[in-house]
Amino acid sequence: MENQKEVSRRAVLCGLAVLTLGLVPDKAIAATGVRVLANGKVDVTLSRNPALRKVGGVVQFTNGAGQEIALVRTGKGANAYRALNLSCTHEGETVVKSGSKWVCPEHRAEFGINGDVKIGPAKRNLESIPVKATKTKVTVG
Repeated sequence: MENQKEVSRRAVLCGLAVLTLGLVPDKAIAATGVRVLANGKVDVTLSRNPALRKVGGVVQFTNGAGQEIALVRTGKGANAYRALNLSCTHEGETVVKSGSKWVCPEHRAEFGINGDVKIGPAKRNLESIPVKATKTKVTVG
């Protein structure tokens, strides 16, 4: 007996829209050197994440609560990092990186790389998570 999966009409239409509009996600680089601490915070070792050496660099990881988090380099200073919860503020779908923005695959809300809402239906920015940075690591949470 063949194992066949039925493809929904919606899945086909969404796939065609993605191809037609060129909205193929450019997934953020998966962070390495990530350590989830007992208190729920996460340490990200900077030397293991070269993407964070330049302003606009992004790495992505899952925190201890199972949330997708992006760590973004927002400036040249030692504390110039921003951590974002990647759950869309419209209906909670995980946003994906597309060029220099985050896009919700469900309803096409767009957010700047820093998490600021640019195009609805979302009305609130992506949730920022507190960060504390040293020369060697960024602690998120």
